[in-house]
Amino acid sequence: MKRRDEVLVGLLLIIATVVGFSGTIWLARGGLASGYPVYARFQWGAGLKSGQPVLLAGVNVGFVQRVELIPDGTLVVTMAIKEEYQIPIGSTAAVEPNGIFGDQLIALTPVRMVTTYHAAGDTLAVGEGSPTTADLLASGDSIATDVERIAATVRREFVDGGGIVELRRASTDLAVLIRELGTIARTQSEELSRTQQLLRRTLAAVDSLAVDSTVRNAQRTAASLAQLSEELSVTQQQVRSIVTKLDSGEGTAGLLLNDPTIYRRVDSLLLRLDALAADVKANPRRYIKLSIF
Repeated sequence: MKRRDEVLVGLLLIIATVVGFSGTIWLARGGLASGYPVYARFQWGAGLKSGQPVLLAGVNVGFVQRVELIPDGTLVVTMAIKEEYQIPIGSTAAVEPNGIFGDQLIALTPVRMVTTYHAAGDTLAVGEGSPTTADLLASGDSIATDVERIAATVRREFVDGGGIVELRRASTDLAVLIRELGTIARTQSEELSRTQQLLRRTLAAVDSLAVDSTVRNAQRTAASLAQLSEELSVTQQQVRSIVTKLDSGEGTAGLLLNDPTIYRRVDSLLLRLDALAADVKANPRRYIKLSIF
């Protein structure tokens, strides 16, 4: 009798635990909550199932009510959204990981500054979701493959192909070149120092008084040249004025140069003077009468 009571108590505890655990999960996944339906279409392998939460900008606004498998490779997901929440037009739905145990959720990303909302029965656009564990593992495998390929290439080029030996030889040659450049730099520095010292001695040997005298003579010569230039400028202006007057016919010289009548008269007068001089030479007595008594 006593043993039978213990068995019954154990069974009741197990049944209560199962019912409590199942009820907790059922309530966490929506329970008796109701809402209006909206839809989204995802690719196979999204890992969605009924009861998973639906978040809008990080706020739990509903749950996955139904997942329908379509032969064309997609999942039609029915989401039940609580009546007090509205989804802005243009929002996108994406599958995101929920925890570290492989569970999923649907994250809705709204568009800001939108005053119109989706109605019941609308289908939401699908956006880019966070990478899943499978994606991360695939990326890790790809990275590992690339690392192995790089390691193989390095081994082939530097170990099997003698690249390390060539690298050491190049390093040795570079060290020798650096030493030679250092030697050249020191030699050039010494030559430059000697040149500077020679230049200082040369400058010190120059007579400063002679240099000052030369500078003063050059200054006086420059002043004389400036005065001569001014005088030549004045003379040029005077000559230009005389030439202008001659061209315009002013004065006797201008008239002689510019009046052809005067030129002809002067030419005729000179001809007559020449004739008179010739006649005087030929017949002096006609013009000169000399009587002594």
